[in-house]
Amino acid sequence: MARRSRCAVATDAAWPWPAPRLSYANAAIAEAVIVTGQKLGRDHLLRNGLRMLDWLLAGETRNGHLSVVPAGGWGRGEDRPAFDQHPSQVAALADACMRAAAVTGDSTWLTGVELSVTWLLGDNDAGIAMLDPATGGCSDALSRTSRSRNQGAESTLAMISVLQQGRSMGIAAAR
Repeated sequence: MARRSRCAVATDAAWPWPAPRLSYANAAIAEAVIVTGQKLGRDHLLRNGLRMLDWLLAGETRNGHLSVVPAGGWGRGEDRPAFDQHPSQVAALADACMRAAAVTGDSTWLTGVELSVTWLLGDNDAGIAMLDPATGGCSDALSRTSRSRNQGAESTLAMISVLQQGRSMGIAAAR
């Protein structure tokens, strides 16, 4: 009997995700598949990871800016809510795009990093900057008309990570 792989890699082009729902820090899964494919020399895994990331980035880009999966997640066939977006989602996407660019040598992946930086700076669904210049922190969530007043460590570290990546690409942290 043939042994089935425990690594679920979706084969459906319309939903190339290995789970029925997107949830938290989704791009970290695509990045893990990319790294695994690269390190093990398994081109099919590398291609699957890149395909997953491309699909995720396309699905989380609306009207030229990021609109990431909100905290409640999103599944195939569901109407996708637009709010309760978190900086950790954006940071995971920036990390995965940087990794994809490094692994492939294809600088077009850096567009995802730029979109992540500009999401923090206010090019998002609500048009509100997530950074608080008075505290140096980052709001925990984006709602339809405001940002969360809470500025937890996870969100602030996510912001720092994204801005450092943007800085390494020459993207200014303030417009």
